[in-house]
Amino acid sequence: MSDQDPPAASGGTVAVDPVATCESEPAESNTMSKTNRSSTKNSKKKSIFLDRLFRPPLFVQTGELQSDKFGSPLHTHATDRSTFSPLYWTANGNIQDLVYNDLLRFILPTYSKTHWLKFGVVTTSQLLVMMWTFQQAFELEAAGLESQSKMWNALGVIEFIFLLGWIAYIYPTLKALKCDWMNPQITGRHRKPMHVSLGMYSTRRQAREGACQWDLPARPTLPNSNIWRLDSVSPNDKSWQFRLFQNVEQALAFMGKTVGDDGEGREENKWNPIVVPGNWMRQGYDKPIYTNMKYPWTCQPPIIPIKENPTGIYKRKVEIPAEWSVKDGSEYSIILQGVESACYVYWNGKEIGFSKDSRLPCEFDVTPLITRGTNELTVIVIRWSDGSYVEDQDHWWLAGLHRSVELVRRTPKADILQYFVHAKASGELDIQVYCRSPIQEKNQARFLTVALYEDGHVASDDSVGKNVWKAGPCLWEDMVHVAENVDSCSISARIAPIKQWTAETPYLYTLVISLAYDDPKEPRTVHAESCRVGFRTMSIENGQVHVNNRRITVCGVNRHEHDPDNGKVVSIQSMKRDVCLLKQNNFNSVRTSHYPTHSAFYRICDYYGLYVCDEANIETHGMKPMGRLAHCPGWEACFVSRITRLVQRDYNHASVIFWSMGNEAGRGRNFVKARRLVQQLDNSRPIVYESGGALAEGTGRTEITDVVCSMYPSVPRTVDLATRTDDDRPVILCEYSHAMGNSNGNINQYFHEFWSKDSPRLQGGFIWDMIDQGLRVPLNDKGDFYFAYGGDFGDTINDKQFCINGLFTPDRKPHPAVAEVKFLQQPVIFQPLEAYMDSKRLRVSVKGEKGQYDTCIRFVVLNRYTFKDLSNMVWSWQLISNRSEAPIRRNSFQVPSSGHGDVEVDLSSVVSRVIQLEKTRPVGGNSYYLNLRGRLKERTTWAAAGHLLIAQQFPLHFFFEQLEIPSKLTLSLPANAPILSTELTDSLATIFWREQTGKKVLAVFDTNTGALLSYCPQGDNVLEAPLVPNFTRAATDNDRGGMELILDFMFPFSGAKDLYHSVVGGSDFSYFSHWSFSGLSQNSPPNLICHSFVITEIMVGLQYTCLAECHVVHAVWGTILMDASIKYTVYANGQIKISQQISPRRVLRRLASFPRVGLSFQLVPSMFAIQYFGRGPGENYPDRKTSSEMGVYSTSPTEMGFMDYIVPTENGSRSDCEWVCFRSQSGDGVLVVADKNGFSLSALPYSASQLDHATHTYDLPPVENGTSRICVNIDHKIMGVGGDVSWYPTVYPEFLVSSTHTYEYSVLLRPLNKKDEAPLIARSV
Repeated sequence: MSDQDPPAASGGTVAVDPVATCESEPAESNTMSKTNRSSTKNSKKKSIFLDRLFRPPLFVQTGELQSDKFGSPLHTHATDRSTFSPLYWTANGNIQDLVYNDLLRFILPTYSKTHWLKFGVVTTSQLLVMMWTFQQAFELEAAGLESQSKMWNALGVIEFIFLLGWIAYIYPTLKALKCDWMNPQITGRHRKPMHVSLGMYSTRRQAREGACQWDLPARPTLPNSNIWRLDSVSPNDKSWQFRLFQNVEQALAFMGKTVGDDGEGREENKWNPIVVPGNWMRQGYDKPIYTNMKYPWTCQPPIIPIKENPTGIYKRKVEIPAEWSVKDGSEYSIILQGVESACYVYWNGKEIGFSKDSRLPCEFDVTPLITRGTNELTVIVIRWSDGSYVEDQDHWWLAGLHRSVELVRRTPKADILQYFVHAKASGELDIQVYCRSPIQEKNQARFLTVALYEDGHVASDDSVGKNVWKAGPCLWEDMVHVAENVDSCSISARIAPIKQWTAETPYLYTLVISLAYDDPKEPRTVHAESCRVGFRTMSIENGQVHVNNRRITVCGVNRHEHDPDNGKVVSIQSMKRDVCLLKQNNFNSVRTSHYPTHSAFYRICDYYGLYVCDEANIETHGMKPMGRLAHCPGWEACFVSRITRLVQRDYNHASVIFWSMGNEAGRGRNFVKARRLVQQLDNSRPIVYESGGALAEGTGRTEITDVVCSMYPSVPRTVDLATRTDDDRPVILCEYSHAMGNSNGNINQYFHEFWSKDSPRLQGGFIWDMIDQGLRVPLNDKGDFYFAYGGDFGDTINDKQFCINGLFTPDRKPHPAVAEVKFLQQPVIFQPLEAYMDSKRLRVSVKGEKGQYDTCIRFVVLNRYTFKDLSNMVWSWQLISNRSEAPIRRNSFQVPSSGHGDVEVDLSSVVSRVIQLEKTRPVGGNSYYLNLRGRLKERTTWAAAGHLLIAQQFPLHFFFEQLEIPSKLTLSLPANAPILSTELTDSLATIFWREQTGKKVLAVFDTNTGALLSYCPQGDNVLEAPLVPNFTRAATDNDRGGMELILDFMFPFSGAKDLYHSVVGGSDFSYFSHWSFSGLSQNSPPNLICHSFVITEIMVGLQYTCLAECHVVHAVWGTILMDASIKYTVYANGQIKISQQISPRRVLRRLASFPRVGLSFQLVPSMFAIQYFGRGPGENYPDRKTSSEMGVYSTSPTEMGFMDYIVPTENGSRSDCEWVCFRSQSGDGVLVVADKNGFSLSALPYSASQLDHATHTYDLPPVENGTSRICVNIDHKIMGVGGDVSWYPTVYPEFLVSSTHTYEYSVLLRPLNKKDEAPLIARSV
């Protein structure tokens, strides 16, 4: 059964002849274009293009590929050989496909025929065995062996009972396979053919204005009077009523009662109002379920739960507008823009159609049933269907009418059914229009007019809905006569000059197609359609993707449709915000993972400028193997329909540069067939597909993709893909750098390769993914909330927080990693000329205090934009130092608008100030950095003027000649400095200050652990918890990812991990499992045991040393893990130098990496004013710090951490710090100074234990600065966060902390008073 079977013709409806063509009289062309018009009379020869469009996908010819007038074939490498033959798979080295997909589909049936085959084989086998058993019993009885005969008879009875049980078990399944919602060969019934978004305008002006609206064609008011949106107008709108049933059968039975003449069974009091569009799980019914790879039911396609399959019935009254006539020959249809996952549609109690595919519209004719006055629309929405098997797409399972519902009127002469527009970068414009034929009114001429306008479209800042349309000149217009028996027209033109569309320069024109009757000189428009058109050309040349004949680099991200409150219902405002966020952070591409998104999203991408990889609604991630359905003939209609309907809807969007056939659904004949049909529909765009399986299914390198689009290869693997000699296709990663929690480490290495000229076929990729898919759940009546993930709604089958893997939180706050990505994608970089470099620093020479300066530094500017110049950018520089947060000076500089050539930065204005700083420089000297900035000069459609796009920092060295500068500035000990004394008890060692006023405690040590218990530089103890060596951290999601997660999916039984570990080993298990086993996790942090504590007086009364020799011991087993030698040097001025030597024992030799090696302590709440010199201003880690600039920054514990990670985790670190100071409001405080190696720093209001054991943000009590302890980590080494994937250890070796290395490091604690300058003192000690 195809999805395009038409309903019975009635009410003046004229069926479309899918094989009709047309011919028209030639007309004069516009002087500025060369126009070719062609049409053909209706004949027996079929229109190939229309045949492709309207013929049911199941029956489309797939043999010889047809040429397409819309563009020459791309340079592709995908085979078009049939994959039906096992010899194909074997010849291509894919014998696994034969085993996995061809043979297993009979063992593991996937549709009705194979289920019946299995039933027949099993039943026949059991019958034969039973008959043989009774035959044996009969023969034994005939031989007089009655006891043995009875035994065989009993066995036969058991087999008979087993046979009955088998039939009783399988019969409901076989019976259920007759249902529409469990038959993959039925993709829809009475569903109208897919088409582009139609506006059904009555005038050309309406069409022009409507083209510049985001929500075309679905709007409830003018300028369009032929489309009525039936959505709820407010949360309190009660137009839509809803009831939820346990399963489909109950809902259908209830529907049968409600259409009775007597009205029995309606039970109106049990209906409740509901908002449409919406998911009923977000409106108090049922529960959301999140899975990544699992199905929330037993995987036995196409069978879904029979008794537990929540099914909702929506209904609403529809009052036909007074100006709409139901007797003038108009046709009416109902469009459901998005329904998950299947639906029956009724009008006035009569079924009008059935549909599957949750992400594409379905349209049904209601003309025969519509009446004047009040009508009733009813939709039965089924949560699970066989279509759900191909929608296992790593997001929430949320059912309902999640997109708009529209009633469409097609007036008697509104004959335009479909149109395709192909606008090339050369200015060539090809238009194919399909009309109804024959026309309803005989003996009337009709004329088709096509016009191209240079209309303006401006979106306001405050609301997407407030768009400004500005009429522009008509660039070209043409008219053709459409004969009575004609159903298609082709119109071609060449427009010159033309402005090309790209993501950088998204220039759009308005195309209006209007149909008029009667006099061609004064035609009366009866129907108009319109769209925004961008002239651009896609091609693959020399193994590279080109847009408008230029190579592009894809700086992309995957995007799910997600709203934290409304689930899959995403507003136009939210779509615009998403696109603007991407543009503001230097993204140029988006992948609609893993389904077609709302049609308005593509119009927004057309306007703002984003390349789109448009993906079909197919993923079978939970299938084992993934290709079972892709290779099964019974699922052909399902696969082909979803892929071809995508192309038919989104063809006209300039932003769409790739067609994606789906994601992680294996490989097989269904994809081969779908690919051929897509090529016939549109060969102007590359076709991409990533099959998902590493072994049998391919990894983005199959024969059915034009672009090698592997997911999650490591950097070396990525380079290998782009440089191998047996493949010359472009390489664009469809998914990489998994942004789950504190992640995206190593991403700078990917971009180093993306921008490298050594791998021209490597052209970027799409980060996974954009948005954390958390659902907002209120905590109380005060407005507090948290974001929920899998398992938080009582869903027992779930994948927990694996949906929390975005660069932005659900309410679109950027993660710290966004700054890194923005920097790596920035479109302009500066490279200093070699003559101005001294080692890795810029060099500035200064001759004398009043001498000549050689202070100009020259850079080469590299414009990474492919099509855009830099005329809308303003440039500035600022010089900063390690002495102050404020820059020494800032100024502007000029960059050629072309973006190519040399630029000069003149620093002469800073020399005098630098000389002053150098004359007071401390012993450690001064450090200088030059920051270059590029901002928008004027407001753009997606950002305000002054928005920062480019930032780059260079370390700078001033070289002075003939200038006397003191070699160092030291801080001497005051003459009245106090004298030190000590006191030693059984477990404590105390060092006192002896002053004239008495004895005061300076420091207290625990002789049992070697820890510093108290530090009282101003009299009061500043330590809330001891200063101790630290080797643990709160595990990140990436830390917890390892082979054990993969084993849980592949072999879901107990003991699999232990078996794997004993056979293969645990090296590829998660870092967290290594830490837990080794006693280095927060579940059981190691203990510190001091076996020797010695105090030595170095300078009488002025300096003491305390040497603690300690063991770091496993908290559970008592095993010695490390030897720790801790040396405290205490000075009379209150300073304490802490030196540590950490020597891991052999027991840790197999540990993958330490989480960290350093010190931790807790400060009293009053010390919350933090200032440091290091990388900032945001969170950064060793493998994610490229964008973080050196500088002096001020912060606080609540600001230093990123507490918006939905699952609390290790966070807030700052790398390459030289010092940090903590002050109270009085100005007194403590300074921590690093040795020459520097340290990583974090100072948070929560401990590592709190972060590690918290599963949601509500597990962390809200805190304010000054009210909570400050948990400080001073890390000599900290492991990177990784991020290539989150289910396998992927921190690169250079960012691991070796367990076989001895670590030596030191820090200095020093008192500060309110007059002390921390930057100066830090380099003077």
